[in-house]
Amino acid sequence: MSDFKAHWLNAARVRIYSATIFIALFIYAARCARLNWKSSGMPNGFDFVTFWAASHLSLEGRPLRAYSFDAIVSTAKLISVNIVTPGPWSYPPTFLLAIRPLALLPAVVSYALFALATGTLFVCLLRRILPMSAAWLPILGFSGLWLNLAQGQNGCLTASLALAALLLLKRRPALAGVCIGLLAIKPHLGILFPLALACAGMWVAFMAAAVTVVLFTGVSIAVYGMHSITLFLSSIQEANSYVAQGFLPWEQMASLFAMLRQAHLGIEPAYVLQACFALVGAGTVAWVWRNSQALETRAAALVAGTFMVSPYIFNYDAVWLGIPIALLTVKGLRDGWLRWEREILIACWLYPVLGDLSGFQLHIGFGPLVFVALLFVAVRRTSWEKSMSDTAQGTLSVVPTR
Repeated sequence: MSDFKAHWLNAARVRIYSATIFIALFIYAARCARLNWKSSGMPNGFDFVTFWAASHLSLEGRPLRAYSFDAIVSTAKLISVNIVTPGPWSYPPTFLLAIRPLALLPAVVSYALFALATGTLFVCLLRRILPMSAAWLPILGFSGLWLNLAQGQNGCLTASLALAALLLLKRRPALAGVCIGLLAIKPHLGILFPLALACAGMWVAFMAAAVTVVLFTGVSIAVYGMHSITLFLSSIQEANSYVAQGFLPWEQMASLFAMLRQAHLGIEPAYVLQACFALVGAGTVAWVWRNSQALETRAAALVAGTFMVSPYIFNYDAVWLGIPIALLTVKGLRDGWLRWEREILIACWLYPVLGDLSGFQLHIGFGPLVFVALLFVAVRRTSWEKSMSDTAQGTLSVVPTR
């Protein structure tokens, strides 16, 4: 009876904490939306303004003008003359093809539908992992959802593709590969999938992903021309320069490079340390996917490693952390927790919004610490699984003697 009471009290506390954070985030988002609507004519979603402007240029028959910052800014003024200056378009032609219909609707309506559709898709996928009624509040209280919603970014869309791929890998590997290939809309977030699949020997998914990328890229080139690739590569160089110089806000970024630059380290040593960090992340992902059979462990390693590899990672991308949080929570409730796992998952759950607050208020980024902690969970789980497997095999190999 005491165990039941303790479990009930713990569940009640989780609901209360989650509900409190959910209400706080909702009120804050609503307040920001109201203030932004009055001042600029757009209720949050300022990154979405770039998407809408690129779509508008595409529908006008000038799609490659999206790679011109001046064209993006002038097109954004169609939403409101007081609109906050949007960011540049640094996406591949595959994403330009995907967002083409957005400007068929007014920007505010299009933003609302885009945010609602992608957010609902990701929440529904999380609910497949966490079907219990008690999971609703922790899911809706996940700050990554709200930060991505407020930014008007595509994090929920890319996270949904990644999660769908992971859930389909064993049963429908070809379809999983298609989901991975569609991450070509944001290539740096899918960069470790080929390595992981190769190390796990999942060649059907690997080939399906490769074919999808080739076809998706080929269609976009057929629509926009080969010059779109040249412009995209040029935009990447510009984006790297913006990140290195701080023109893109380090306060909103989650990479080690941004954290080191925010701490006033020089560009060259920051890039060297970022490269070493990336190699550690990629190598660990390869090791985990080769030695672990557990989806939960592999997902944790892949998400953590992905965020360690690229210097161009923002806090709104951390909506991806919902994937390992959900999977490892189910595993922990089913099989038991290892030490510090729950605390690390709570830190992951709170990180997206706390990362932004820490960056702006304290000028300190701690995203890399969260990703390393999550990678530690994956490595320890893999080691534990291997030790349990070796113990079981050793027990089975013992032949009784007379």
